[in-house]
Amino acid sequence: MSGPEPAADREIAPKNVFARSNMPSRWERLTNVSPQTAPDRMYLAFVAARFRGDELLPHPDKIEPPGALGTRRATGYVCAVTAALASVLLIIGLTANQPAAAVAAAAMLVAVVMGAATIAIATQSAISEFNTLRARCVRAESRLHGESLDPENTSTLNGMINHDEGTLAYCAAKIASEIDQDPAWHSTHIDIVPIDLWNELIDIGESARQIAEDREATRTLEKSRLRDDPDVRSTIREDKQQRAEALALLAARVSAFADYRDHVHRVSVTAGRDSKALSRAVRRVTDQQAAQRLR
Repeated sequence: MSGPEPAADREIAPKNVFARSNMPSRWERLTNVSPQTAPDRMYLAFVAARFRGDELLPHPDKIEPPGALGTRRATGYVCAVTAALASVLLIIGLTANQPAAAVAAAAMLVAVVMGAATIAIATQSAISEFNTLRARCVRAESRLHGESLDPENTSTLNGMINHDEGTLAYCAAKIASEIDQDPAWHSTHIDIVPIDLWNELIDIGESARQIAEDREATRTLEKSRLRDDPDVRSTIREDKQQRAEALALLAARVSAFADYRDHVHRVSVTAGRDSKALSRAVRRVTDQQAAQRLR
């Protein structure tokens, strides 16, 4: 008996992928998508941002601080030490009635203030850009880990599941969540070829957004004044054909992603059984010996 037909050798329709995914219920579709688990919310929020075309921002901790920030800190340290020495010299000059020392100390303090101001002005632009970027990254990161989806992400997801390309991206987020929640995925003792879930969702989300943008462009053309023009009609047919091909390729990719999830789950089940094999064997022997002893 032959095995299942390879995914690459058959056409995969979006509905085939939907059937393999933990999609929202009909009631959720009619109201609001409201994922209950933190991984679901995190990956769905990430896909929603990719579908909207939001800028992809790094984790706040991965942003390299500018050299200007180090320069300002070093300058602040030097100025603080110099100001302290100048203050001591000024006090000594005033108390010991040594005008020259007092004047030198005052000049040092003026130089410290002017130097600090100069460095502050020179580094302000770079530091402000860094702080602004980091604040945006912190906000983006917090949206991924919120206790609930914010209104913008909820609205995006509700719009996404009205069309096949958006629903495929939704499926991909749910698949990534299932993989992330599998114990085998985080184990270093399991033989699984690792993939980057975030990169996978970036690509899938961007493909879905492109298909959605093409769909909207075609819809606008169909409503335009030139919709009955033969050349325009030909363009519309060509656009629809290309969009159908892109949608089929996206469905095949998400289906392959589901295959990977199933492989992770199978490996996880096998590893779990293997880890308990010894305890099961010991238990059976114990039960057998106890039964013989009680006869």
